[in-house]
Amino acid sequence: MLTDKKEIVICGTGKVAYHLGSYLNQIGHDLLGVWGRDVEKCAELSKKLHTSVISDLFNLSNTSIVIVCVSDIAISKVLSSIPKHVKIAYTSGSIKLEDLPARENLGVFYPLQTFSEEKEVDISKVPFLIEATNPIFEQELIGLAQTLSDNVQKTNSRERFLIHVGAVMVNNFTNFLYYLAEKHLKEHELDFKVLKPLIMETAEKLQTLTPREAQTGPAVRGDNKIIEQHIQSISDADTRELYKLMSELIIKEFNKDEL
Repeated sequence: MLTDKKEIVICGTGKVAYHLGSYLNQIGHDLLGVWGRDVEKCAELSKKLHTSVISDLFNLSNTSIVIVCVSDIAISKVLSSIPKHVKIAYTSGSIKLEDLPARENLGVFYPLQTFSEEKEVDISKVPFLIEATNPIFEQELIGLAQTLSDNVQKTNSRERFLIHVGAVMVNNFTNFLYYLAEKHLKEHELDFKVLKPLIMETAEKLQTLTPREAQTGPAVRGDNKIIEQHIQSISDADTRELYKLMSELIIKEFNKDEL
């Protein structure tokens, strides 16, 4: 049973807003409602979360927390429209606390995970990176995150930013490579599903090996003949250049020890 129930308002209507709102609700926190600029989208999300649309934040108590789940470019503008007495935590990996307008209770509640609309995640395994403008509110956010996850870390803005850079590399860039591979196979009337066991094994190996130890392929072996044949089989010019660049970087990195 949840012993430290929080009053939460979700600001935003996207995937992060839906998932956080849903999990906070399931855990037993008091989800007061959804607030945002797009009334129709707020209404849609509030139905999914079985809560209401909030039109006025001035009536919120100073114990409530507004979790802002909007795009990075919108955070500053959204924060300026929220009353000063309201506690705010935003979910961005890149926006630094010091770059936002000063207020007494402002914090970061960053779930380091990719969220898709129709795919549930095990929230208990998601790292939550926490930071705040004062230690009391920071501890409150840490406690809130610990009701969701077993992996809660206090990080400063610089650390969180650098972690987010790494997250983009391992998630966004990797997924785009999956997309390019899928396009390549479709052009030759081949099914992308044949690569899925390889994708799973590649990720699984990282539980016990470092990325360097897990690296395999023609570039590591210095097999230039195979690399050139692969490049010639790719129809899209940009993808050919990317394949060539990636191969060159791997060769350069793994030949360091031999120089």
